[in-house]
Formats: sequence, structure tokens, C-alpha cells
Amino acid sequence: MTFFDIKYSVRTGIYAAGLLLLATGCGKKLDGLAPHNVNFESQQFASPEGFTKATIGNYAGLYAVETHWFNISEFRGNNVKFIDQTSTSNLVDAQNIDAFNFTNTESKDFGLTHQFWQTSYQALLGVNMVLRNVKEEETDPVILQAKAENLFLRAFINFNLVRVYGRPYYQSPETNLGIPLILEPITSTANPPARATVKETYDQIITDLNASIPLFSQKKVNSFAGKYASFALLSRVYLYMSGTFNTPATDYARLSEQYADSVILNGGYTLLQDAAYTDYYQNSNQANTETIWALNHDANIMTLPMLLNQPAGVYAGHPSYSTGQAKPSPALLDLLTVNDLRRNFYMVDKYKNNTTDTLSTTKYYYKYLNTGVYYSNAPFNHLRLAEMYLNRAEARVKQGRNDDALTDLNAIHTRAGLTGLSGLSGQPLFTAILNERRLELAFEGHIGYDYFRNGLPMVRNYDSFNSPALTINPDDPKVVMRISLDVMVENPKMTQNKQ
Repeated sequence: MTFFDIKYSVRTGIYAAGLLLLATGCGKKLDGLAPHNVNFESQQFASPEGFTKATIGNYAGLYAVETHWFNISEFRGNNVKFIDQTSTSNLVDAQNIDAFNFTNTESKDFGLTHQFWQTSYQALLGVNMVLRNVKEEETDPVILQAKAENLFLRAFINFNLVRVYGRPYYQSPETNLGIPLILEPITSTANPPARATVKETYDQIITDLNASIPLFSQKKVNSFAGKYASFALLSRVYLYMSGTFNTPATDYARLSEQYADSVILNGGYTLLQDAAYTDYYQNSNQANTETIWALNHDANIMTLPMLLNQPAGVYAGHPSYSTGQAKPSPALLDLLTVNDLRRNFYMVDKYKNNTTDTLSTTKYYYKYLNTGVYYSNAPFNHLRLAEMYLNRAEARVKQGRNDDALTDLNAIHTRAGLTGLSGLSGQPLFTAILNERRLELAFEGHIGYDYFRNGLPMVRNYDSFNSPALTINPDDPKVVMRISLDVMVENPKMTQNKQ
């Protein structure tokens, strides 16, 4: 796909996002717009090329979700520390620390739940528009490829939504509420959907992923979903369903292992080694043999580096600063031994009159223009091979297969330049696997969920500017975010999460 194709497809896909903004933002019925929309829709999907371009536009629609998703997922763990008064000096900064403090505000002004919900469902509208237009008897491989990719995208979006708003799977999934399952484009606000249960939500995610797998006919670059991206996401989904170490759901753990196996053994991916590994986050995703699926930002500027690291220069309007606002926590850095190659994913990035918190993550690298404009084209790596080894390790230890689990753990541990672990089994091995996930997948949106889905507390044993140390237990109501007040007002069927 060329850069022109991407830009063109974004324009052709804008109509979908606009419809949902009307449906969810203004509260107006869209019935009167139906004739115009139908005409546009029939033109868009009159050829296989139209399906392809609309699908590329749906990938582009995820750009709007990424920063909100990163904030809500990564900041609800113990890998991050906010450093100074800029953490609370304005509305933007207040939004950034809402999830970090587990305040879980339902206001769109003081948190990001509204933005995350809205952009996620906007993206789903474009996805569902493509799926609606695929005929049941369709045989064209290009159109079926588009269907497969959009089924994957719908599963991916719904999984992130249920992680944010639904309780961990091991906690009564048949009765706990998940998210509204919207499987058709919204064209009216007359009959808004209620929330499905957590189990119903997971069931739909699995259904979509399984339906996508036989439809993939192309293996594109890893900016696009493929069969092994679906396998990888299924491995993650089943791992979230696999219970705790003390009370494992071994059938789900076995399925997580099997799907990870498919990726590791047959996907054609490789674990990067040595210098190629330490340069992992400094390059485009498309030539990266470890990346299974990433959102490519070659044609779109990413804003996360503004929060996580800054090159020498101006920070947030303060000339004396040259650092990111969100730093890696001392608890995370204490896990990094001297010889760990993952130290290369952090850089010294000091700010005035401070001799602590001098490191920033470089997983979302910076590029710099001499005109004074900061920008980044760093990809967001959503699925990569290292996670599959760690998924399989956790799934195996939950089945009591300690030796196999240790082998998988060491594949990642020794790749980081460390001596292989030995003699571990049971609980100590499980703990070592979670620690390895924390180090390997840091700043990739996993940390808080790895605790809560395993029935473990998230312990933050350090202060963070004006935020005290805290512990959030997995059965605490604050584990899930509150739904936006705007959504609650617009949808009388919506049930709010308790806090």
C-alpha cells in the first residue's frame, strides 16, 4: 500500500466516524440521513478496491484511540511515576493522572474515559460498515480479506473496551457487565444497546477471531492484521480467561498455549537478538520480524513521546525542562539488572535541579525537526512474538507444566543478555514469569491487567509527586473505569460501574 492509498482511504472512511459522532455526541436521530448514506455506501462498496480502501481507513481510525488507551492501560500499573507540578497544572495533566490515581472520573474534562469510549465506538462504526456490506455468499478473496481484517479489528477494539470497563474474567463473568456489543452500524439513537455480560463479550470476541482466520488470503506487512495476528490475540484472550495461579481454568490455559504455539511454530516470526533487539523500538515496524501486528505511524504523527520523553529543548512550555512527564518507576527500574539489554530502552533525560528519575523510556522514539517541531513516527506494537512466549509460559505453569514453562521464560530472559533461570517451579516460577512480562512488555499496555486478571493486587510502593503510594486489590471496584457521564445521559439502558 502506498502513502497515497493510505491518505485517500482515510478520506473515504471519514463518513463512518461522522455518523457516529452524530449518533453518540449530539443525540440526534439519523433516520433522515439514510438515503444519502445508502447512496454513498453503495458507491464505496461497489468494487473490491472500495472494501480495501475502507479497511485501511479503519486502521487509521485507531490512531485516535491509541493515546487514550495507553493512558488508561499503562498508568493503572506500577511502571510509571509522574515527576512534578506539571502533573496537575492544567486540564490535560489532570486527565493524564486520572487513571494513575484510580480516580476514574466519569467527566470528559478530568479524565479520558469519555474520549476512549467515543473514539473506540467511532472506530467500530467504520468496521461494522465494511462487515455489513460483505454478502453472505461472497467469494471474492479481496473482499473476504477485508472481512477478515475487520473481524479482527472489531475483536481487538472490543477486547480493549472490556478490559477497561469489565471486571476480570475469573470474577463471575456470567453476571458481571461487559460492554455494549454493537455488531451493526449505528444509524439511530432510538434503541441504544445495554451492556452485555463479560462472558457474552468474550464469546463475541472469540467468535469474531475464529471467523476471521479462514478468510485471510494474504499475508501483508505487519501493519495489517493476518491469520497469525488473530491467533496471537486469541492466545491473549484465553490467557485472560485462564484464572489465577491458585485457581486456574486449565482448559482456557491450554487454548492460550495452543494459539501461542501456532504463532511461534508456524508464523514465520523470530525473536530479535543482540543489536537488532536493542534497536527494536528505533525502527519502523514493517521490516521487523518480531512484530506480529503494529499500528504504523509512518503517515501519522504519534504524540506519546510528548508525555514519556523529550529531547533536549523545551518541555511543556517550561524552558528549564528537558524531560518527559511520565517516567519509569523506581520499582520497575529496580528489576533491571546491570547486564539486562532492556536498559537500552531507557535514556538519561534530566530536568533542572533533579538527580533522581533521570531515565525516560525510548519505546516511543522521537524525531526532531530543526524548526522546533517535535514529532514521532514510532509504531505502536500491539502484538509481538515475545508476548507469545510469555503467554505460553504462563499458560503452561497454570497447567503444572513447570519445565516447559521455564523453557519459554528463558527464551525471553536469556535473549535480554541474562543467565538462564533454573530450579524454579510452581508459585516462584509463576512470579518470575510475571516479572519477565513486566520488564519485557513495559509501556505496552499490559501491567495493571496482568495483576488484576490473576487475582493479584497492584502495589505501588512509591510516591509520585502529589500521589501517595497505593494498593488496589483485584476485587476493588476501582479496577474498572467508570463510563462517561455523557454516555450515561444519552443511553438510559446503560448501567454504571460502581466505585
